[in-house]
Amino acid sequence: MFVILVKPVVAQLKNNDRDFKSKRIDSLMTALYERGQFTGAILITDHDYILYEKAFGMADRERSIPYTVTTPGYLQSLSKPITAMGVMILKERGKLRYEQSIRQYLPELPICMQSVTIRNLLQHTGGLEGFDDFPDMTENDVLKIIQKQTVLKFKPGTKFEYSNAGYTLLGLIIQRVSGQSLNAFLTQNIFSPLGMNYTVVTEFQHRIKNRAVGYDLFGSKNDADSFEGGCASVISTVGDIEKFDESLYTYKLVSKETLEEGFVSSIQQKDDVYGDRTYGFGWWVSTHNGQRNIFHNGSSYGFKAYDEVLFNDHINIIHISNLRHTVMFSMRAAIINILDGKPYSLPPRGIGSWIYTQTKADGIDSAIALYGHIKSSTDSSSFNFAESELNTLGYYLLRSGHDQDAIKVFRLNTNTYPISFNVYDSLGEAYLKIGNKELGLANYKRSLELNPDNEDLKRRLDAIN
Repeated sequence: MFVILVKPVVAQLKNNDRDFKSKRIDSLMTALYERGQFTGAILITDHDYILYEKAFGMADRERSIPYTVTTPGYLQSLSKPITAMGVMILKERGKLRYEQSIRQYLPELPICMQSVTIRNLLQHTGGLEGFDDFPDMTENDVLKIIQKQTVLKFKPGTKFEYSNAGYTLLGLIIQRVSGQSLNAFLTQNIFSPLGMNYTVVTEFQHRIKNRAVGYDLFGSKNDADSFEGGCASVISTVGDIEKFDESLYTYKLVSKETLEEGFVSSIQQKDDVYGDRTYGFGWWVSTHNGQRNIFHNGSSYGFKAYDEVLFNDHINIIHISNLRHTVMFSMRAAIINILDGKPYSLPPRGIGSWIYTQTKADGIDSAIALYGHIKSSTDSSSFNFAESELNTLGYYLLRSGHDQDAIKVFRLNTNTYPISFNVYDSLGEAYLKIGNKELGLANYKRSLELNPDNEDLKRRLDAIN
């Protein structure tokens, strides 16, 4: 009788453990939602078991449409693992080779890029220039920017430098090789075979109208479409991304040999969150508890996305958000601790968004007074007092036309971080906006004293003088 009962007892213990972890994750996520730190959907699976799946908040606040687990949202840079898989599929079919020059497929690129290979683009080692994106930016916009580059930033393969442009070019290469649009190729070869029915690559002529709308931490719409192709234009759901993750265990899209090559990189980096990590083909690669894990995140406008695959434990962690939150990695740390059976801490609340809430209720002066009280109290550890918190709030107020409030916030930041060049730069910009040239120049000069190598600020000062 004892032998017969062992298996059911073990299964029940495992189920109890999963239930306990699920409740702890729900407590974490509910707290983050209630504190204004997360809206969107999250899915965590353990093998074929859904450990946790839930959506929070509104997908469209103006139209009161709730976020659900099937709400499509922008992946932004989490599009890169999918683009890389498209390249691997073509390589396995003999349609391209990793060591080929990218100019073989994009001959309109400048001659300086002759030595840049497809592998370099996959691993961010090509030496391409960066760019600032803008709403409705297209693949052709990116291509035109890259065509102006006359010299590589470094010899290909000698250095890692994250490049959105490289993955836009990979998306264009997929299109040149396949003769299809990026959406058509990925749909035919990845989305449809895996049953990713809510996933699509956005195209300028086919905007997705039922997707989540992006917002910033202050409640304003921060929404834009991306038509940059392979680097950031995939819209999906947590359930669809889980299907993509599962294909990495089953080799449904490419062989084990092809997939394993995509997890290897020669340039190692240190990271405070993940320890030693490298970048393979569309994935960051690291270890957890001595076993390989891969991960990627995406962030732009009012969108955040995250995906991590813990191979040895067969656990997938996926969340897609329509809130420009700042807790992605501290949220990940809390979830990992829960999965490992360890205590976790709630991520600290952003003091910037908290001040903004107080400002709407009682005015900026009262909010700043409360800031000082909290910072000196025992409750300070529950808030994030980073310099960027006040800087972000200051620029939000400046863009919203609340110039005097913005100046007060920037001044508070200079008092809090008196040896930071950036806070004086921001305060100077605010003074110049209201026409106070004297104080604007004074703060710019103080910023330059603290950072004499700021060539951009030197150009701005020359233009004013």
